[in-house]
Amino acid sequence: MKTNAQLLDEITAAMADVWLAACERRTIATTSGGCVVVDFKQKVGLFGPASADECRLFIHRAAALDVLRMLGTERVAGAAMVAGGNLPVTLNG
Repeated sequence: MKTNAQLLDEITAAMADVWLAACERRTIATTSGGCVVVDFKQKVGLFGPASADECRLFIHRAAALDVLRMLGTERVAGAAMVAGGNLPVTLNG
């Protein structure tokens, strides 16, 4: 049986792998109207045109949602998508 520390290490490593893969899969492309986020895996535009900073924020939010899905918290990730990535200040209420 694994210890809590071993489980935590495995979960942390898995989260890091998912985060990095999610960020690598989505990239920022420059267009005449600004920047857009492109998902190379799905071969679709996901976000934009917007500023480069807004595109980076979108990529990191999408990666966070991928991590939530990996952890089995699909309902939380789905709720965050519906909320446009703007989670309420209190999540425990």
